Amino acid sequence: MPHRRLLLGATLALPALARAETLPALARAETLPTLARAEEALRQVTVVVAFPAGGATDGAARLVAAALKGSYAANAIVDNRTGAGGRLGTEHVKQAPADGSVLLYTPAFPLMIFPHIYRRLGYDALRDFTPVVQTTRGVHALSVGPAVPDGVRTIADFIAWCRANPEKAQFGAPSGSSQHFAGAMFARAAGIELTLVPYRGGAPVVTDLVGGHLAAGVNPLPEVLPQQGRGLRILATTGAQRSRFTPDVPTLAEAGYPTVVFQDWSGVLAPAGTPAPLLERVHALVSDLLRSAAGAAAFARLGAEPEPTTMAAFDAGYRRDFARYADVVRATGFVAED
Repeated sequence: MPHRRLLLGATLALPALARAETLPALARAETLPTLARAEEALRQVTVVVAFPAGGATDGAARLVAAALKGSYAANAIVDNRTGAGGRLGTEHVKQAPADGSVLLYTPAFPLMIFPHIYRRLGYDALRDFTPVVQTTRGVHALSVGPAVPDGVRTIADFIAWCRANPEKAQFGAPSGSSQHFAGAMFARAAGIELTLVPYRGGAPVVTDLVGGHLAAGVNPLPEVLPQQGRGLRILATTGAQRSRFTPDVPTLAEAGYPTVVFQDWSGVLAPAGTPAPLLERVHALVSDLLRSAAGAAAFARLGAEPEPTTMAAFDAGYRRDFARYADVVRATGFVAED
């Protein structure tokens, strides 16, 4: 499938880090040859996004690439390598050289969910990738558009409408995504039929919602915030608590569905075997972005709140979420078509 290579347009002014501070492993003489060979290739770093341009993941990836440009590699680009719901781009990174020149920026589901729903998958989430830096842990939003009557303003209203209009009760999300399972678990908890309409990414879901071609959607909150009140009505979010970006919008737990809590990470991963000093460098630069006022403001404009962790904490959470989603998928009985 063709993919789009987009040059990174803007960069963020970030404080430069001294090499000795950001690469402590350089003090170990045995790492020097490996690092030197890897750094020779870092005239450019490619941050792969497995979803179309214009979505929340793409916007965050561009901030990450800007943080790496100059301090990590002379140039940085974002490669929107779409297809197969995120599998093609993810598999591309697995097959890339483990020299720090190709990184993956992704939401959780291609790595946390797909291994549990596809009989055949071109990558192993636990063996083929190294978690480098978590950027955010965000919530999803259940929204409706003009295809649903204006009087539907609450989750209770929406459930009543779905029961009265089962042939129209549909929601859009990428198949096999955490958005998909959030919608499926909500429908199961509410005792309603809510049919999935699969999409390649979140941006096309929003387009069809605003255009009145789709009743509802489950999207990462940043994707629908710009359209709230301008064609979309956010009925609920999937976090354990209300988002600071939508303080007037209840959670599904508040609405009576405490089992429907989805609050997933997004972050940077590298092909397994990438030299540790390069991973530490990426982690340091992106963490500086996340903790800076400029970085926090940039993510806030996307409707996301930075939540950096240590590499060890990200790795531990990565493995916990992998096991948790095995239970979620088992509960729904969903199996993807290969």
